[in-house]
Amino acid sequence: MKNMPNQNIYIGDTSQKMPKVDVQGEFVQMLGEQYYKISNFDALEPFFMSLVSSSDHWLFISSSGGLTAGRVSAEQALFPYYTEDKLTENSENTGSKTILLVTHSNRTWLWEPFSIRQQGQYDVERNLYKNLIGTRLVFEEINNSLGLTFRYSWQTGEKFGFVKASWLLNNNEFSCQIKLLDGIQNILPANVASTTQHTFSCLLDAYKRNELHRHIGLAIYTLNATLTDLAEPSESLLATTAFQVGFDQAEYLLSSAQLDRFRSGVGIKMERETRGKRGAYFVHTTIDMSPNDIRNWHLVMDVSQDHVAIVRLINTLEGDRTALRKL
Repeated sequence: MKNMPNQNIYIGDTSQKMPKVDVQGEFVQMLGEQYYKISNFDALEPFFMSLVSSSDHWLFISSSGGLTAGRVSAEQALFPYYTEDKLTENSENTGSKTILLVTHSNRTWLWEPFSIRQQGQYDVERNLYKNLIGTRLVFEEINNSLGLTFRYSWQTGEKFGFVKASWLLNNNEFSCQIKLLDGIQNILPANVASTTQHTFSCLLDAYKRNELHRHIGLAIYTLNATLTDLAEPSESLLATTAFQVGFDQAEYLLSSAQLDRFRSGVGIKMERETRGKRGAYFVHTTIDMSPNDIRNWHLVMDVSQDHVAIVRLINTLEGDRTALRKL
């Protein structure tokens, strides 16, 4: 078979950008500690990783971004406990999801970091970092076309559970305005057995209820009842929780139903409660970024929270949020 001659392939009116293929590994210093960096990791076949915890957390993640996590066992999962092949394929609907509308020079661009939806539309570099003790994993996408960099990391903490930290950097010498929708998808409520996740996932969705405490941005994910065919009470008294630290003014989504509305620029409506839908936690806000500006925020989740733990968390969030950044 003869090699095809090099030619420009277009996506609409845009010439398709070829992915970087020069994969390199090196030790680097960032975020106050040493990391191992894999440059252009997306040129490799997807590979599987885990994070280390000093407590009862577990987290397994594919280089595609799909992951599962929880505490103690698969019966206390934050995301569905699937096999490695399914986690790799589920990167578009499980775990981190970020969508940005970037405006400058009287024009607005749609950018969805790490998504296969925009493959070839931008000149991007994707790097992966893991600290030496194995407790933190950082994904980085540098968009050379827009002059922006987006990073997010996963790590765990005994007090608050699972933390997704995000950074947005403006590498340009001019200002820009960004409408941001950042969050996580396919959040499981509490009291979901691993067998139920695999065998009755559609029925499970019908029992899901997601609620928002708007003034503090706390989302609570529960089952209306545990799944049973017996004529007896089956209350589900534990919940999964999620909140954000970093934005004083924000709107929230509790599902992924409005993502296409945001992509098309028609706007979204804040969700205070959803039923019968897979849980998600999205933060929507507008950021004005000056030249070489950096913004940072955190999404925090935990599993199997009882009434006492949730009330304690509400009291914490109603206090000094700036102190949470230090925890």
